[in-house]
Amino acid sequence: MSSLFPQIEGITKIGVTSLSLSRGEKVLIDALTINLVSGDVLWAQGDNGIGKTTLLEAFAGLRLPDEGRISWKKNGKTVRPSRLVAYQPHKSYAKPSLTIEEDINFWAGLRKAKDLAEEAMDYVGLASRAKIATQGLSAGQKRRLALAKLIISQKPIWIMDEPAAAMDKSGVFLIDDLIKKHIGRGGIAIIASHDAARELSSHTRKLTLQAAV
Repeated sequence: MSSLFPQIEGITKIGVTSLSLSRGEKVLIDALTINLVSGDVLWAQGDNGIGKTTLLEAFAGLRLPDEGRISWKKNGKTVRPSRLVAYQPHKSYAKPSLTIEEDINFWAGLRKAKDLAEEAMDYVGLASRAKIATQGLSAGQKRRLALAKLIISQKPIWIMDEPAAAMDKSGVFLIDDLIKKHIGRGGIAIIASHDAARELSSHTRKLTLQAAV
């Protein structure tokens, strides 16, 4: 397997118990219980504004639940989510004054993974544009840049908010391929999208979010 996708050692788990989330007085998620383990995909589908991003932020440990709890475990031991989770938000962040190559190398340096920067850039189809400033990238190219950073993180849990937004068919194929490789090495992927769920593994779980009545 590529050096970008080494086998993930041990068992990773996320346990969600009676989770409730709200925005203001609006209940978005009510009493959700679900358990995910290495090799699982969770696809949360729903319209814009339904609470998908709020749910992902909770899964990533960036938002406290109103009720219930979330636990992140490695080999049975509870750990901080930051040790396990790589979060790709809907908005792709990059330093506009840097080239693609500089931005990826900066990111890889923070994660002590500079040896992966060039390979990741090539894998997502940006190697030929390495000297272009990120401020000149299209929305789809920025998404590819975000995918490179996700790979470089080398975290066992990928959380992805509308990863295919602004992507063409080749971009969607790339995303699906990356997720399948990540799952195949023992990772967990949690995806939110307004698109219908795609079967990315034999353990794809589907969660349809609907407005509370």
